[in-house]
Parts: sequence; structure tokens; C-alpha cells
Amino acid sequence: MSTRLHIPAGEAHVVRVFAVDEDHAKPHADEAILQALGAGELKTSEIELFDLEDLQSMTLSDYLAEGHGIAAGDLGPMRGQLNGLKGRVLILPSRAFEGRALEMRPRAPLRLIGRFSEDTAPPARFAPLPSGGAEGVVSARANARPRGAGRLRLMAFAALALLAIGAAVAIGLAVKL
Repeated sequence: MSTRLHIPAGEAHVVRVFAVDEDHAKPHADEAILQALGAGELKTSEIELFDLEDLQSMTLSDYLAEGHGIAAGDLGPMRGQLNGLKGRVLILPSRAFEGRALEMRPRAPLRLIGRFSEDTAPPARFAPLPSGGAEGVVSARANARPRGAGRLRLMAFAALALLAIGAAVAIGLAVKL
């Protein structure tokens, strides 16, 4: 009998860790492992499937703490079991469900190890500015040029251009004479 997991709509900041029980000499295809989740369509770019040897000197519990923001208190009771795993693991964050409610029925070769909550930082709060000069509303036209200033500038430029053309014609005629 397989385990049934209910994923509520809008679930966020939850990470599930699965061990992949397989013969190291004959590993299962990645697609077969994803199908063994029994979850239907998931955002696979959010799912991590890797061999624990890839972590080199880092332990799985350290990876979950640093890479997924799992609190040390959550990992504490499971640290020995997590760090004792061998072979491949699958890390399934709730982002892979894209906010949808799902019924999962994971089956062999997957074995659920644990469900962990990511630490979420409280929203940033800012103290009010100490200066009274920072209060009030800035008018939308406070720094705007007066109306018609652009038109006046264009007319002045056109007059200078006509004057320059007139001077060039006059000089040209004077040279011919």
C-alpha cells in the first residue's frame, strides 16, 4: 500500500525529502522516479534529483539548511537519518505544485523521509524618516518647464536658421559681384 499525501491549494514554503531506493549499479531513469511521485503534472524545474555524493563534504542536513532555508530546529531530530542516507534523493518543494491542490501517491523506488518548513523572513519594516522635510506630496508639475517654452525655443532656432541662410545668400551674391 502506498502513502497518500494531500497537498492543499496554495501550499508554500514546504519541502519534502524522498530517498530513492535503488541498486546503485542499475539506477532508475529520472523520468521513472518523477512518475513514482504519483502526482501528475509538476513543475519539474523546481524538483531536485541528485546523488548525495555530489554534495562532496556537505551533509544533506546542511544542504537543506543552507540551500532551502530549513530551520535547524526542524532538522535536529532528523539530522542522523538525513545524513545517513546513501545514493540519490529527491527534494520536492511546494513551488513544484504551482499553488494547485493535489493528491500524491508516491511509490517505490521513492520513500518519504520527511516534510520540512522553510524559514520565511518577516517583511521588511522601515522606521519613519526623522526629518519633517520628507513629509508632504510633491506636485507632478513642480519641476516642469512653463508651457510654450519648447515652442518659443523652436521659433528662435528657426529665426536663427533663416538669418544664417540669408547671410550666406548675401555673402554669395557679394562674392559674385
